[in-house]
Amino acid sequence: MDGIVLALGGGGVRGSAHTAILDVLTEANIPITGLAGSSAGALAAALFAFGIKVHHSQLSEWLKDPELERLQKNGALHQVTRLVDFVRRPYLAEGVKIREGYRALFGDRRIEDSPIPLVIQASDLSTGEPVMLRAGPVAEALAASSAVPSIFPPVLWHGRLLVDGDVAEKVPVTAAKTLQAGPIVAVDVSNRVTPNTPKSALEAALQAGEASRRRLLSIALAQAALVISLEADPPIETFDYTKAHLAYELGRKRAEAALPQIKQLLAKPAPRNKPWWLRFLQPKPQAPKGNPVAQAAQQQKKTHPKVKT
Repeated sequence: MDGIVLALGGGGVRGSAHTAILDVLTEANIPITGLAGSSAGALAAALFAFGIKVHHSQLSEWLKDPELERLQKNGALHQVTRLVDFVRRPYLAEGVKIREGYRALFGDRRIEDSPIPLVIQASDLSTGEPVMLRAGPVAEALAASSAVPSIFPPVLWHGRLLVDGDVAEKVPVTAAKTLQAGPIVAVDVSNRVTPNTPKSALEAALQAGEASRRRLLSIALAQAALVISLEADPPIETFDYTKAHLAYELGRKRAEAALPQIKQLLAKPAPRNKPWWLRFLQPKPQAPKGNPVAQAAQQQKKTHPKVKT
């Protein structure tokens, strides 16, 4: 086959693992013929597609948002304040710093001008369906794809309110399939799931929602030719920028382990459609001569002759 298509899922800081996986594939001369990304995976896909080189540690500095750091502070008073904000405000952070980072990285680049076929996935806030962005400003598409509901404001895109692509499909395998450019390698940078008993009604509701998303994720991943899972243990929190290097190193480890399987995918011959003119060279089935009913009756007599009594 000519190359692979990558479906890169969301995960905040864990998206540094996508950069590592892309580095390993490049070093191994694995051709990439298409990219689909959601949230952090969309950022990694767009950077690679447009050939923008940024070290993962520097990338965290570009996109680090002081509002998110404030939200992650510990302390009982802060927790109460955050709960009040959660109830009274439509979102907790403006995300200005992150959007500025996207614009600084990509300028006025547009998705349709990508040298490698690229799809950035967001979700429709009203319907929950995936929205596959194939044209338009990269920076604005990334803002939509990473607009985590309740954390960042939704992005208005041609009359639709778009939010984080993970809402519809955490790893955008469906979007990758639309590219039709090779076998799909899905990269899931989720933390390893550890079952636990919820301690509050809110925690139970959040856990139930997460279980539903994991089920949808498993359905999507089943359609990929190969799945690379990060499974960080201990978990790496979504906005813990101090763990970006840890996610990168773990991503390299997972990619190197998957290289033999990826090479095996490329070794398989691509299915080819038969030329349209070939059907005229194939012999047509011959219709039976004579009366088919009489022939069937004659055959019946030969097979089961009457016995004289």
